[in-house]
Amino acid sequence: MDEDLELKALKLRKLMELASLKAKTTDVKKEAEKPLSFEEALKIVKENLVDRGDEVLDTALEQHPEQTRKIVMILAEKILKGEISQKIGGSTLMSLFDYLGMPVKPRSRILYYKKGEYKSIEELLRS
Repeated sequence: MDEDLELKALKLRKLMELASLKAKTTDVKKEAEKPLSFEEALKIVKENLVDRGDEVLDTALEQHPEQTRKIVMILAEKILKGEISQKIGGSTLMSLFDYLGMPVKPRSRILYYKKGEYKSIEELLRS
């Protein structure tokens, strides 16, 4: 008789653990379903960028603001769901924008070193 009570108590404990685990997973799902604001999504995406990815993203936001905002929202959702697990590099992000028909043209400067200071080609041509 004591064994039956112990077995029932063990089953009850396991059921309670499973119920609490299920409640936690539903809370996580509800939180994931909650729509993100753009600022939150941008923060999530920037945390997952490497190799000048932040520069590419900032340039894309300047050149294609509306489309880039949508892409940032989609990337943030994919990162939260775990569909994107690796960090996103600048070249990968640039390739993504290029593939989507939004070429990102980063600002580049050529500098030369003369007499202890760096000068741009623009300054060289002016003088």
